[in-house]
Amino acid sequence: MAAPSDLSVLLRLYTSKYNTPTIVLSDFCDYLQKYARHYLEENPELVVYLEDTQNTVLAGLEKLEAESKAFVSADLKGKRTVFIPHFYIDRMVQRYRDIDERPEVPYPLAGEIPSGFPPSFLKPIHITSDFTDLLEGGERTNSFLYQMIFPDDTPPIVFPASVSPEKLLDLSLSKIRLFLRKDESRDYIQKRLMVANPGKEITIKNYLTQFLSRPSEAIRGLKHSGEAFLFWSYLCSFVRQDYTKKAEKTPEEHALIQSVFVTEYLNNFYKNKAQQDLQRETALKNLELCFQKPPYYYDMESIQRFSDSRGVPLLGQYKNTDLDAFIREKTSESSPNALPYLLVFKTEHGNRYFVLKEKLIPLIVKLCGECRKQVKDIITRSWYQLLIAYRQEGSMKSQADFEKKIEEVCREEAPILYSVLTASFMPLLAMESQGGESGSNGFRLFEHGRVLPYSELLMLDRQELLTDTRILLPFWYTLPVISAIVAFFRRPRSPRKAAKQATAKRVGTEEKEEGTGESRQQRKAELRNAANEVERRLIPAGSSLDNELLASLDLWNRNLNPTAKMNLTEDVNSLIRDYVRRVVKTLKASSFDLERVENLATALVDTPSLMKIKHRDALLSYVQLYIIQLIKNIT
Repeated sequence: MAAPSDLSVLLRLYTSKYNTPTIVLSDFCDYLQKYARHYLEENPELVVYLEDTQNTVLAGLEKLEAESKAFVSADLKGKRTVFIPHFYIDRMVQRYRDIDERPEVPYPLAGEIPSGFPPSFLKPIHITSDFTDLLEGGERTNSFLYQMIFPDDTPPIVFPASVSPEKLLDLSLSKIRLFLRKDESRDYIQKRLMVANPGKEITIKNYLTQFLSRPSEAIRGLKHSGEAFLFWSYLCSFVRQDYTKKAEKTPEEHALIQSVFVTEYLNNFYKNKAQQDLQRETALKNLELCFQKPPYYYDMESIQRFSDSRGVPLLGQYKNTDLDAFIREKTSESSPNALPYLLVFKTEHGNRYFVLKEKLIPLIVKLCGECRKQVKDIITRSWYQLLIAYRQEGSMKSQADFEKKIEEVCREEAPILYSVLTASFMPLLAMESQGGESGSNGFRLFEHGRVLPYSELLMLDRQELLTDTRILLPFWYTLPVISAIVAFFRRPRSPRKAAKQATAKRVGTEEKEEGTGESRQQRKAELRNAANEVERRLIPAGSSLDNELLASLDLWNRNLNPTAKMNLTEDVNSLIRDYVRRVVKTLKASSFDLERVENLATALVDTPSLMKIKHRDALLSYVQLYIIQLIKNIT
């Protein structure tokens, strides 16, 4: 290592060599010239001190004086002198090295610092309020000293800022260990600890033995062990009680009490820190549990509002930094071919959401169930407006266009579902799902490594949806002649040609049906058989279709006026008959099952005419039963 050339370092070396904080400027300049000649080859920068040494030093001292690292003055004889405060800092550093090697050396006291010592180099701290702050935010440097003040009349100790609280704890434990090894101190303290903790005699004996024979393990236990906190609390309390009673104390006894104070307050600090760590770990576990609750997806603002089972906010039991670290860890990929524990997706509006990987399938099932009716209603209204104007669009005829329409509706009306299904993690999830067998109720999300079409996820059939939409049209739309006449005036393009084509098609269909009377009879027989099968599934054992119809009728039609009740019933029955009459033309026996009956009844009950009737569930049941009765009696 090259010889130093910095003036502040050279001043500290000089004061250390001559063991004095105050030096005569002329003597130092003579020393500096000799030093520069001796080490010039090793460090050429020392050449500045060979010529006009005094003025060069004075120029450097002005800078050091501005930084309060040196103070120039004159003595009684007129000689210029320089006071170097770092002399005392260096001496304290050496003192603590001695204490580390020989625990019997007492701590340096504040009285060893001269009264004229610059206040900026000596920062007072109170052990009860400031000392533990040094553990996390303390400055580690040899530029100044700390003066630690105790709560009673115990003399304050001085230590360099480079000595950390952990090091001071290590030195304090060494002094306590030295105390326990003297005379019968160990037996005395051990007996008092056993009296204060009955039933823990073996634990106390073992811990004292560990503390005296294996210091490193004892320090580790003090920082992390629950039982160690209680042990050190009692031990420090007993020692302090015994020695504070003495009026006259030796420097070694003062050092012991000072060590007890340091140990006691750091013990409390580590105890509180362990409790906070436990609280933080528990809160982070509760945070994971919160992600498993509906609605399963949360943004950052919602996560910050999570609370535990008592309603206490989790943010506060852990810090923002802990939450950020948790999110960062859980969203990091554990391996290139595996999704992280916590998945992230964004909507088109830039909102960022988090969802557990294990809850992704339940989330999709939940979202599909929630938005199915909304998407169905939107498409129904859209098609209704087109059909009422005698117009059509591609989604009514083409399955591909139908899928695009559903996707577009989901994009606008169900942005969460759309964002999840189009997220970047879906292909990898398909690989992990091994063919798409996911979900608890056999819900299938993937097929051949791809997400199923929206129509399958939302269980929307294009033909059924189109049929249900046509049912909502006014009755004259089902009458060929009237429909053709209205269409002639309302269709925007080629109304005459379109009307002729529609009429010709309708007539051709009727002629074809007339020529196949035997096929119609066979189809009706199959429909009656299918209706009987649905009846067996729907009617409870021991009851009949007529009995169930009457029971459902009484539940939804509670009009006390017999005439009004009969009229309302007949109106509803007429509406159902008209509805079935139109549907039966396209109805196939193979698709006529309980689910189809429920869909037909739901579409009819949701029409404006029947939505005014209360007791919807009873009405829905009645419509289902009446549809079965009509199909059974079809001729």
